[in-house]
Amino acid sequence: MSKTDTTNVRLSPPPPQLMRLVNPLVRRVLTTRSLGRRIWRQGLIEFTGRRTGRTLRVPVCLHDVDGQTLVFTERPWRRNFAGGAPVTVTHRGRVRRGRALLLEATPAEAGAAFRAALDDGATPFELGLKVPRGYEPTEAELAAIARSLIRVDYDD
Repeated sequence: MSKTDTTNVRLSPPPPQLMRLVNPLVRRVLTTRSLGRRIWRQGLIEFTGRRTGRTLRVPVCLHDVDGQTLVFTERPWRRNFAGGAPVTVTHRGRVRRGRALLLEATPAEAGAAFRAALDDGATPFELGLKVPRGYEPTEAELAAIARSLIRVDYDD
């Protein structure tokens, strides 16, 4: 598939400057039990940076795809999960411990995961995509712009 075939679907993550401004508020809301449990897909993933050793708390969208909890991202922090790393996830007011792993998925596997997340009700915005209103991207289009997948396995 050539680049011109994917003009209807493109990556469009929020600008980093906007995220630095909004994330502190989102973190606070997600960790407030009464508010956090009302937010369906948003979660807070906490982990230790592989180079700095600092604790990082990143708001993410969590997607249930074929019984697995996935995070779709191209942000540099994803590399912390190459080989797996312990995480604490706050989701819907509940705190759970587990392990996150950066998956080495093929474009076809990543495209299928994107499609499954969209079919489950995720919005293109939640996946960091820009899609024309009313347009349903195909698995092939999604595979052409496939991003990294992080799988979260909970201890409980």
